[in-house]
Amino acid sequence: MTLPAIAVQVAQPSDDRRRQILAAARICFARAGFHGASMGQICAEAQMSPGALYRYFPSKDAIIEAIADEERVGAVACMERMRGPGSIADRLVATAMEYLASARDPESGGLMVEICSESLRNTAVGKRFCELETMVRDVMRTAIEEARERGEVPADLDVAVALTMIFAFGDGLMMRLQFEREVALDSIEPHLLRVVRALLRMDEV
Repeated sequence: MTLPAIAVQVAQPSDDRRRQILAAARICFARAGFHGASMGQICAEAQMSPGALYRYFPSKDAIIEAIADEERVGAVACMERMRGPGSIADRLVATAMEYLASARDPESGGLMVEICSESLRNTAVGKRFCELETMVRDVMRTAIEEARERGEVPADLDVAVALTMIFAFGDGLMMRLQFEREVALDSIEPHLLRVVRALLRMDEV
């Protein structure tokens, strides 16, 4: 009997080595930036020889592309919350809290700051991550527009401006949590919900 493909792919040593390299690369990129980090630094962080590392990734660009792919998969999973139950505000805040929880991860937090910085630059790396934000923004815009059609938010709500403000709060909190790591995420959630409800003018309907 032929096993399902997913079962055959489980626990491959090469997958573990690949994850080891990407985890090391994330740390190096968070520390020195996409352009500042070198393949030598990634090798040292991964505790691998250059020859071993190059068997998995032929260049730093290939590593960055793999990280971008991981971020895309993570963004898609996160956006599934927008299609779940609850009010539009509840779903937006649940998505934001997942984003902020990632910012607390020692490996991901600094990298997220670097991704935001790189997205402001007209580089291939920046454009790659801007594409991810566009995808997330489109999903959120659709969800808010559907909520407007259902009467959850006012018919004259400026969705583009509301999205800009929601992203601004999310990015600002992500940056601030890098400095104030003692702040409990649970304490932020109810305040963020009130902010989102206000931005969407939900109390007006």
